[in-house]
Amino acid sequence: MPYDTNGRLSELYHCLRTERRRQVIKLLEETTDSIVSVRNLARSIAADEEEIPRKHATGEPYRNVYNALSQTHLPTLAAAGIIIYDPQRQTVTRGPNFDIAALLIDINTPTVELFSASIRDDSARDSETTDNDS
Repeated sequence: MPYDTNGRLSELYHCLRTERRRQVIKLLEETTDSIVSVRNLARSIAADEEEIPRKHATGEPYRNVYNALSQTHLPTLAAAGIIIYDPQRQTVTRGPNFDIAALLIDINTPTVELFSASIRDDSARDSETTDNDS
């Protein structure tokens, strides 16, 4: 039976749709540790989302990220083979499809940033036009 490249690629892109899943991959890519705790991932992501220092990422924002990672995001990444998630130990390691997922993020990030900048520029231009018409 031939390898289903399109189906596999679609599954990977589906997993990469959410920002938190992409952040997990980026954090694992940046660390030299072979095993990372869910607690550390959640703290880093909460700090980034709240735009606060990592040591201040506690309380409700941290708990929300931790629960979302444990219940949804990490199992989804694990099912695609991007990570290996141990729910009993609450640890994560790179999976067999980690490198391809990281590559997909890296090659698509400039396009997404360019597209986002274009939308912001268009919005600013529309706003200026509306202001000038007043």
